[in-house]
Amino acid sequence: MEIYRIHPIVMGTKVFDKSMMTYQYGQGQSYTIPIYCWYLEGDGPRILVDTGEMNPIQSPEREKSIGGKIYRFEEGLARWNLSPEDIDVVIHTHLHNDHCENDYKCTNARFYIHKKEIETIHNPHPLDYRYTANWHNLRFS
Repeated sequence: MEIYRIHPIVMGTKVFDKSMMTYQYGQGQSYTIPIYCWYLEGDGPRILVDTGEMNPIQSPEREKSIGGKIYRFEEGLARWNLSPEDIDVVIHTHLHNDHCENDYKCTNARFYIHKKEIETIHNPHPLDYRYTANWHNLRFS
């Protein structure tokens, strides 16, 4: 059995009304959340869960609000001596843009995503603008 260590990497942030995450509690209060990419380090394939935002806002205010550093994709991977080309597998939780904007940089990776997510990018909910259909060149399993 292979053993992996999981390393969170903050690849961006979102600032929005707190009530979006707390079932209408705290309306009018600004709330900042981190956007993570997860590196699974082990003896097997080099795995990422999600790839984060392409151009995250890196500011002292946002880093203070989440209590940590915000990395660009290459910076975050470099912490473990990796480049995007070193990634073997990307597993997606879902295909909102803030979870997959760096996919195109992982040129040697195999991508895994639920079949219903692929269907959703071609037929998104009318209020959900965070899906994009630019995935035709990627290999999904």
